Amino acid sequence: IVGEPVTRRRLGGRRLDSEILTLVKDMARQLEKDMGSRAVFVTQGMSGVQETFADNCGDGSHVKNLMPFGQSSGLGKGDDINAGGDIEERDEVF
Repeated sequence: IVGEPVTRRRLGGRRLDSEILTLVKDMARQLEKDMGSRAVFVTQGMSGVQETFADNCGDGSHVKNLMPFGQSSGLGKGDDINAGGDIEERDEVF
């Protein structure tokens, strides 16, 4: 929506200890509850933190996984969106 502020935050990491896992799950649930249909959560389709976030973000309808053309995330939640011919180009788009 034109004119409304946009907030971007990055989450990453493939290793999850129990404290981080709990934090990511709680954050995903709370953001989905508070933001609902007003937000889209974009991941890079990575396992670990991003997969945990997507798995705990409601039904996944507000999750988009940005992937290079010809690749899929394999995550159980969210829609894959293709951008860039490889990971470096995808990262530039992200």
